[in-house]
Amino acid sequence: MSEPHLLVTKENGLATVTIHRPQAMNALTGETMTMLLEAFSSFSADEETRVILLQGADGNFSTGADMALLGSCTDPDKSYAFMKETAGGVILAVKEAPQPVVCKVRGNAYGYGVGLALACDFVIAADSARFCEAFVNLGISLDGGSSYLLSRLTGMAKAKEMALLGDVITGREASAIGLIYKSVPDDELDKEVETLIGRLAAKSPQAVRSIKATLEKGQNASLDAALEMEAAHQSKLLAGEELQRAIHLFLESRRMRDV
Repeated sequence: MSEPHLLVTKENGLATVTIHRPQAMNALTGETMTMLLEAFSSFSADEETRVILLQGADGNFSTGADMALLGSCTDPDKSYAFMKETAGGVILAVKEAPQPVVCKVRGNAYGYGVGLALACDFVIAADSARFCEAFVNLGISLDGGSSYLLSRLTGMAKAKEMALLGDVITGREASAIGLIYKSVPDDELDKEVETLIGRLAAKSPQAVRSIKATLEKGQNASLDAALEMEAAHQSKLLAGEELQRAIHLFLESRRMRDV
């Protein structure tokens, strides 16, 4: 029996989602995308998971949609439904996961694989990683949310450069243009990801979830709507025990200094 194309493990507040088609450089089949959608949708009701790690197996992140999947998309109506509900649904599920999502990129991230990575909250890549919006080289358009995400991260000029020329850029270059959070030497990637996960997991889960939600929704909201949303979230957390403990500790430390 063959191994599943997606592996999900949970331990000590960390959920690890691994795309597992190493023989195909973790290219995504329709089945894999459906499994990704189900996995990330399940995190919305998961109170125990504090951080989600998304990665690829055995040296690559993902080279995007499998060529066999692309070759089967000959019916425009069926393709539209799949792209909208499944391929697009995955990107939305990643963006809307209440927990911070860290993406580790080693090796290749091509096509849909780029959009999938950029949908995460933090992308840490090896310096030698390879990012490529390869769609134009195949004679097709952008998907995986790249039409939305690229320009917001890099500005329109760089977005057009990547999308219309289809060139490969390294992890180091991706970091330099603001496409990703950071890149590090290849042999430091695992340690850097572990450190970031540890820092995120140590923060207040309620605060992290609230901050992520307000940032995501505030990106396209008016200032008035953003302020209203902040008030709704903040008013709940202001009455919480965590803030009261923090205030107590602060006042107690100040009292001790004044003695």
